[in-house]
Amino acid sequence: TTNMTTKKRRQSLRTQKAPSTQSTAATTAVTVATTKTRKSSAKYTRPGVEAAANLVSLLHNNCNNDTSSDHDTAVIDTWERASSCYASMIKAKGGAKLVKLDKQRDDIAKGWNTTSKSSKSKSASSSLLSKEQLLDIIIEWKFAKGKPRHALKPLLKSNAHESVRSAVKRAFETANGIPANNNGGNNGKHHGKQITLAMKHLCELKGVGPATASSILCMYRPDVFAFMDDEVIECLYDGKRGYTMKIYMEVNDRCGEIADVLNNEAKKRDVHGDDGGNGEDKECFWTPCRVGKALWTVATMSAVNDEDGLNAIFEEGKKKKSRSIQNSRKKAKKS
Repeated sequence: TTNMTTKKRRQSLRTQKAPSTQSTAATTAVTVATTKTRKSSAKYTRPGVEAAANLVSLLHNNCNNDTSSDHDTAVIDTWERASSCYASMIKAKGGAKLVKLDKQRDDIAKGWNTTSKSSKSKSASSSLLSKEQLLDIIIEWKFAKGKPRHALKPLLKSNAHESVRSAVKRAFETANGIPANNNGGNNGKHHGKQITLAMKHLCELKGVGPATASSILCMYRPDVFAFMDDEVIECLYDGKRGYTMKIYMEVNDRCGEIADVLNNEAKKRDVHGDDGGNGEDKECFWTPCRVGKALWTVATMSAVNDEDGLNAIFEEGKKKKSRSIQNSRKKAKKS
């Protein structure tokens, strides 16, 4: 179903007139952005989502109105500034408690990246994620960062320790079957069946749905999985917010498409190093996970009425765009 939706969206784009110089990356940007230009802000139920939609719309405007490298850089810089504010918004959202939980999540992910993937020993697999870590860190982080759903706690607590370890192990083994993408971007685009299967392994646990499954898998493979934040769903899904596998797959695919556009444009200015890909959300690479974090960040910034922060992210980009237009006009006059 997700593949059919994507095909219809792309087929619709091919019927539209586009500049002859439009790149594949630009076409992708139009695909992911035009949905948000159609969706009225009145349909957003989570505060701040319109700001996230504005961030996405920059890619759309970039493709249609300005092809200069200076403006490409301004758009990328805007996304980079949004991403860099994630930690401050974690603090603004949940204070010291959420900051601590977020760091604990990072520490778990770093442990997976340095040991779990390079070892096939029983000790490594058994340390992937314990029931205590699921309940005390992952779930608490998810509830503090988004909307708490305490009714799920009895179900989550009813899972056996071995059931949690087994489900996580099977999910990670499936995720390991997706090749590493050393260029960041939409690594899950051609691996929908494996993504779905990895998610389903975790969803076999009581109280675990696609949102919770994504909160675990985005730590393990950020180059493949985005986290299913409410704000990200509403920003990228052209329909009523929901938590089904179908909706997750569509939202995750769009996060990957945006990451592709950002990485392709960033390569033109040589910002990438040699790192990234499997398991490491390197800040010089855009991944589905990082795209989702940037969207959540600006949505949260808007929700807490941090106007100074939003201006710092968006207004600087407008200034760079203005300078870009002025430079283009000067070059045109000289020629």
